[in-house]
Amino acid sequence: MPRNVVASTYITLDGYIDEPGRWSFPFWSDEASQFKARELFSSDAQLLGRLTYEGFAAAWPTMEGTGEFGEKMNSMPKHVASRTLETATWNATIIKGDVAEGVRELKGRTAVTC
Repeated sequence: MPRNVVASTYITLDGYIDEPGRWSFPFWSDEASQFKARELFSSDAQLLGRLTYEGFAAAWPTMEGTGEFGEKMNSMPKHVASRTLETATWNATIIKGDVAEGVRELKGRTAVTC
């Protein structure tokens, strides 16, 4: 069965989008935490832009006490869309060139159970 791509974005009701660490923490709740956990555990990989990947890759591997969420976040495959990134770590591969074609190719792969 082909994969689905689900967009997960931190956005305010009035359309503000920025790096979540800059604004979202005061609005975090148990409900938001449960939603993000369901979202992560129903995924078999992440598709990230370069900036998000770089921020996540710098933070997640060093965080302590993140439990199963952190284990899943750190171990799952990541696919990074970038024209400038030369190398990737943290279980990541780089989608170079035509991003739309790269995503189509990823969607065509059989979903992986993690």
